[in-house]
Amino acid sequence: MGVGRLAPHQVRARYAQALKEIPLPVRSFTGIDPGGLTPVGEAEIAGRRVQFGVLYAIPRLWITFPEHLPPILGFLTGFDGTAGDAMRTELHVTELDHLDWARQPGQAATLKRAAADIWRAAQRECEG
Repeated sequence: MGVGRLAPHQVRARYAQALKEIPLPVRSFTGIDPGGLTPVGEAEIAGRRVQFGVLYAIPRLWITFPEHLPPILGFLTGFDGTAGDAMRTELHVTELDHLDWARQPGQAATLKRAAADIWRAAQRECEG
């Protein structure tokens, strides 16, 4: 069920924001080797050690779980270098085994915030 075009603007904006918080399952990327990622940072989220990394020439921030199988959760896109990165990023889950974990209340938002913080810190370190 969607919100019609005659609904108040605020209701449509809230609906769009709620849809954006849902992790998107994607099956287009398989066989990503977590060992081939260049590490960017690490965080502890909901009792799991989460590592973030990048692949050369692919503009995505990959998310891995070193202690879990399969080790890849997916990737984030939409970073533009501003303070509101966490609000514009999209979480794409490539391993459907982790989809339930990613869809727990607040989990996607926590991942996005941690990724935005790590991404900004890595940019500061690289740019000097």
